[in-house]
Amino acid sequence: MSVQKMKIVSVIGKYEKFGDAIEAYLDSGCFQPEATDQMLTSDFKGFVHINDENPYADPLQKLTDLMEGAGVPTVCENPENTHMKEQDVLEYVDHVNEELGALTQAKAETEKEIQTNEEAAGQLSHFSSLNVKLSEVFASRYIKVRFGRLPIESYEKLQFYNENPYVLFFPCSTDNQYYWGMYVAPLDNKNQVDQIFASLFFERLHIPDTVGTPEDAVAELNRQRAQAKEKVKALEGQIQEYREKEENRMKVVYTNLKRFFEAFEIRRFGTRYNDMFMLIGWIPESQSEHFAHCMDQVDAIEYKIENPENMSKLKPPTVLKNKGPFKSFEYYVEMFGLPSYNELDPTPFIAVTYTLLYGVMFADVGQGLVLALAGWLMWKLKKMRLGRILIPCGISGAIFGLLFGSVFGLEDVLDPLYRMIGFTDGKPFQLLNNIALILLISIAVGVVMLIFALVLGVVAGFKRRQLGQALFGSNGIAGLLVYLSIIAIVGSLFVPVLASARLYIVLLGIALPLILMFFEPFLGGWVEKKPYHPDSIGEFCLQGVFELFETLISYVTNTVSFLRIGAFVLVHAVLMMVFVTFFEMIGGVGGVIILVLGNVFVIVLEGLLVGIQSLRLEFYEMFSRFYEGEGQPFEPATIDGPKQ
Repeated sequence: MSVQKMKIVSVIGKYEKFGDAIEAYLDSGCFQPEATDQMLTSDFKGFVHINDENPYADPLQKLTDLMEGAGVPTVCENPENTHMKEQDVLEYVDHVNEELGALTQAKAETEKEIQTNEEAAGQLSHFSSLNVKLSEVFASRYIKVRFGRLPIESYEKLQFYNENPYVLFFPCSTDNQYYWGMYVAPLDNKNQVDQIFASLFFERLHIPDTVGTPEDAVAELNRQRAQAKEKVKALEGQIQEYREKEENRMKVVYTNLKRFFEAFEIRRFGTRYNDMFMLIGWIPESQSEHFAHCMDQVDAIEYKIENPENMSKLKPPTVLKNKGPFKSFEYYVEMFGLPSYNELDPTPFIAVTYTLLYGVMFADVGQGLVLALAGWLMWKLKKMRLGRILIPCGISGAIFGLLFGSVFGLEDVLDPLYRMIGFTDGKPFQLLNNIALILLISIAVGVVMLIFALVLGVVAGFKRRQLGQALFGSNGIAGLLVYLSIIAIVGSLFVPVLASARLYIVLLGIALPLILMFFEPFLGGWVEKKPYHPDSIGEFCLQGVFELFETLISYVTNTVSFLRIGAFVLVHAVLMMVFVTFFEMIGGVGGVIILVLGNVFVIVLEGLLVGIQSLRLEFYEMFSRFYEGEGQPFEPATIDGPKQ
């Protein structure tokens, strides 16, 4: 359980060769640049950060918008055999912008015209009862007319303005929220009347000029809209024709332009001094020879590949190296946070434990196989990473279903199989007859997993070179002794041999480790040669007591939390027992329908809940014992761009 080893690369050379070096970085596909100016020592005075404006940003954005508008995927083609000169690329972008841009702009303007006509027609439809020519209304020399809508509450308040002869509102139609109509005002008083209606939340509708009645205007707008739609259809045909003719060429140009853009962006990670440049970055150790081969193709540069321990200022990125069925569980690790470079990779641990926990809580042969099939389809059809996780979880559920004897909730289907292999009474384990045993096994599973998590905590502490935590911490050797001793004390109630050693267990296994845990800051500082000096002895003692109490409580609560395993096993069995009972009572087609719907309900509901609860046990009960998850992902500079 580890991460890939990394190497730090420093490259220096003539600035005129910086572009060639960047091309080599992109070709290698395994180089992640670092902010070089923040890593240089005093030996490199005079090197300054490169912050030139990227000249390819605007052309790339312009081409991207044009391709998306035309429905051309903005994906990079295979870079081999697609290299173009910079001038040819930029000239082609201008050419596409001139031709395709004109078509897309015309289409956008026509679609806007359609939208405007639809809005105008919708507005005028509220005034269809008004049988007057609107052009005559708007041409009045003595009054102003405002069309719009007034909230019903505001319409009722108009009675308070009865004494004002200029506040006149004429409703034309209404709905459950508004009165649609118009108000009129003399030219000399229009400002005063506008203010009054504004205070009543009148929303004015700007009706376009027209020569006929509102009904005539709606018909004319619909005719114009139909014409505009035909125009849009014709423009779409021209755009489609242009796309079919130029799609491959646009993708090639896009690939080259994206490469120019990303290559220039890499400059921002470098530094410059006169006619020299320097760039620092990361490569996986396994790619060292490949990277060196790419860099050897560039003249007038020098590079050095070193171990990260030689550069104390840098924090190596993380590359997980899991294979096979373990790799899919990297999805959960990434959710919590990648491991640091010097940290354990918990992926194999979570792969095994999560699969087992899920299988136990979702134990049914038929439902498990359905879940595995659903996961396979999710991965194959949608490339959902969660689907790959559901495949082993479903298979695990089917395997535990064989033990519990459940097939789509039917408990007797597998009895002939059990009798064939020697179980005369049918299935070997009756869930609802062994509730206490199931809960006890759940606690035992929790004890085993927590012990393993604490062991990993010790290993992780040494790996991170945190000797104090590894030896004296609550998740180190001292904490492991305390937890084992607590388990031994509980076991002494049932095992006479342990009962006779109970005093020694308390003194040496609990009291002494707790004292070491209390003084862990001092002892850790001593072994790590980093003396610890508390601000206040009283505050240190109070904090230490509370932390010890919290640690002891956490041992208990984390262990008891595993009772949810048994609880979900029983809930699953009871739920299916209810649906099977209805199936047997109703019988026939109706019973089958109920059984099918019940299985669908349980697969969806419990599939989700079991997944969440299993993940909770991983993250809260076990990960907290050995995992920090503060690593940074390795993101090499490629044509898709380095991450800053």
